[in-house]
Amino acid sequence: MRDTIKRIMNSYMQYFKLTDLNLQVVLTDDMYTCQKKYGFNREDPSSLDEATARKNWKHVAACMKYPKKMDEPFTLIFKEPYLKKSPLCEIYRLVFHELTHICDYRDYARLNHLTSYQELFDNPETVLFQHWSEYHAERRGYAAWLKHRYGIRLKYDPTDSKIDILHKETMSNIQYYGEHYTNTAEYGSTRQIYFTMHLLARMTIWMQILPYEVSDILSKDPFDYKGIEWIKKLMCLFLKYPRIEQMNDHYMDIAYIIAENLSLTKEEIWQKVS
Repeated sequence: MRDTIKRIMNSYMQYFKLTDLNLQVVLTDDMYTCQKKYGFNREDPSSLDEATARKNWKHVAACMKYPKKMDEPFTLIFKEPYLKKSPLCEIYRLVFHELTHICDYRDYARLNHLTSYQELFDNPETVLFQHWSEYHAERRGYAAWLKHRYGIRLKYDPTDSKIDILHKETMSNIQYYGEHYTNTAEYGSTRQIYFTMHLLARMTIWMQILPYEVSDILSKDPFDYKGIEWIKKLMCLFLKYPRIEQMNDHYMDIAYIIAENLSLTKEEIWQKVS
């Protein structure tokens, strides 16, 4: 499994023309226990009991932990039993996703002149960057998944086979992430935003490949999912500022969109938009 991960990492670095990434890879059976050994923990022990924390980590297949010091390596942790039963396309998605987080955090630190990743916790706007990075990481991960699952590349190609895959993938993604958004309200807004960013990432990939077909789907409000209005506004923002250097001055724009849509109740989120 390590050889597979290493090969995919090399593919990522070659594709994005990276010369070095200071990181270490850890494989484990217990994500919750393992991740506590590395870097910072974002969970507040005074407000989150261990049973709840373990429940939150139960379905996590991979994660990135940033180091305490700038010259120390990032850590990528993978749930080995999950990797062993997953197809190659899913392993590509996970590795590309987590490596993108490393690139994003490293670039954010550079752009904002951070001297320690601890500073990420001292600025409340940082959480907005983390939301954006979740979108950016899943966008690259899902693009890798599509390539190794269907042979689809990121270029405009309105062939019948791709349109069929588009419809199937779009419908299943909206259904999956929309339902997870409403069903994770008990864990707080951060978890809900996480699922929205993943859905947004997948929609922008299809917007790049088949823009007219995606626009048609979005105009029909699939599954009566009112949250699609959130997706449309964030999509316009992220497509306007596609690079982290461009996005760096616009994270508060994310907050305005989020604040507007988090006011929706679980029942309202699935109501048809008039």
